[in-house]
Formats: sequence, structure tokens, C-alpha cells
Amino acid sequence: MSSMTRVMEKVLGGAAAAPADPSPDAAAAAGGHGHAAGSAAAVAVTGPAEAADGPSGFVAGPPGQEGPLPADGRTVEWDARRVDPVIAAFHSRFSAICEQYRSIRARLLTMNTARTHQVIAITSSVPEEGKSVSTINLGLIMAEGGEHRILVADADFRRTSLARMIGIAPRPGLADVLSGDATLAEAVQPSPLPNLHVLPAGQVRNGAYGELLGATNTAAVVAALRARYDYVFLDTPPVTTVSDVCLLAPHADGALLVIEMRRTPEPTVQIAVRSLQANNVRILGCILSRFREHSGRYYDHYYSYYYGRR
Repeated sequence: MSSMTRVMEKVLGGAAAAPADPSPDAAAAAGGHGHAAGSAAAVAVTGPAEAADGPSGFVAGPPGQEGPLPADGRTVEWDARRVDPVIAAFHSRFSAICEQYRSIRARLLTMNTARTHQVIAITSSVPEEGKSVSTINLGLIMAEGGEHRILVADADFRRTSLARMIGIAPRPGLADVLSGDATLAEAVQPSPLPNLHVLPAGQVRNGAYGELLGATNTAAVVAALRARYDYVFLDTPPVTTVSDVCLLAPHADGALLVIEMRRTPEPTVQIAVRSLQANNVRILGCILSRFREHSGRYYDHYYSYYYGRR
């Protein structure tokens, strides 16, 4: 058992599932991006998600948020040349990497036995562990089949990446909504999937990140998103670098912690976990990035062979 696996079991109280090794093409594509390329692990969960039940459909949020979001069924094509190669769920849906994200989807759906609307923050201990890659890939995988309404939102205002990684307009976005410069209807964008919407980060005035997230309408905006979508995934900053995630995540129903194997020190992960817990953030589990082992390579080869012959 690896040191990081033991950490996950100690801090989360559940067994960590080992993922398949990422495909060589995807791993190579990540080399110059500073991301953990799509190499997701099955979530190590702590138990059923505890979330406040909410009504279906959109409900009014703070002033200026009334009105519909982009209608279900509307789609827009993404330019494949502008979508980052590490977004495996867009470029290679039937890869072994995507199967690992589907295992995470299965675990999240199993945890949510009450079928409540969920807002989930995705964070990491330190930068460049793969949280943004995981957020986008998981959002795309969760939207497969069309039975759930999904929103992927960039809440990492200091180091925005969602718009750049999928090649969409960066504004208006979540920061503009929180500051009152835009409505959700203006900021939320459609995607190639009719039930998946994206919300870029937008722009923060004068670098006032903490003040923006600590504003009184933050909870109302998050509540409005929860009411409209079955699952909202918030790409938030790393826990140990800035306080932003501890201001935003308490408004969510839980958090997933992305951990890069053989890179992130165990004490750093423990600090991140304690920080989240101290701010009453429920940790739903972990996603291991860049996990490699012999059995994983065999699985990836077998999976590619089996599905490549179709």
C-alpha cells in the first residue's frame, strides 16, 4: 500500500481505489501543460452525501438573477483545435482514462441516494495537481446520457483556466455575477452537450478576491445554481495557497480533493484536509492523479485492444 493511499484512508476513513494508468497519448499531451492529465482515480468516499434538498427547476436568486439560464437542448460546438488535449472526455471518450472518470460518476451517484441537487467543490492541496482537468473531464462524463443537468464553473479567480482549456469566451463569468456586473443568464454558456453548461471565471475588480467570495450574495448565487442543476462542479483554488476555497466551499455540499501521486507530501495533504474540516467543509473523497502501476498498464492495454476492435 502506498504512503498516499494510507493518508487517504487515515484522513477520510475509507479505502482508496487505484486507477488505471493513463494512456500514453494523453500522458504525453499533458507534458507541457502543468496538469495531471486526466489520470483520475475512483473516489475514496466517506459515506452518503448530506445535502439540502431543493426543488427542481430554476428559482430566483439575488436581485438581478431572475430569469432562465440557457435553455436545455441548446448546444454550441467547441473547436477541437482549441480544446486542451488533456480533456480526454472530449477528445477520446472511450479511453481508459474516461472509464476511471465514469467510476467516479458511479460513486457520486451511489452516494446521492436521495437524488438531491449537489454543489461540489473540486480542490487540491497545492497548485498543478490536476483539479481543473478533473473538473472539466468529470463534468463532461457526468453529462453523458443526458439524464442529469450539469454545470462546470471556474471559481479559481486568481488562476483561471476553464475558458482557456476549452476555448470559450472568458467573460462574463462567475466573478461578474457575484459583483453584480452580469446575471447568470448572461454568464452561463452552452456546450456541445444539451444538458451541460459552463460558467467561466470572469474578472475580479481590483484583485479583491476575498471580498468578492465573502460577499453576502455568494450563498444566494450558489443556491440558485443548485436549484437549476443536478450537479454543479466548482473548480476552486488549492487549499493551502489562498483562503478562497474556505470562503466558497462551505456553501457547497461537499468537496473532492485531487492528490497527485508521488508528488504531494503527506503532511501537505493532512494540512489541506484539516483546513477544510475546520471550515465545516464535508470531504466527499479524493481523486488520485498520475497514478501508475504495472496492473494499470495492463488494464489500459487490454481496454484499448478490446474497444479498439469495434
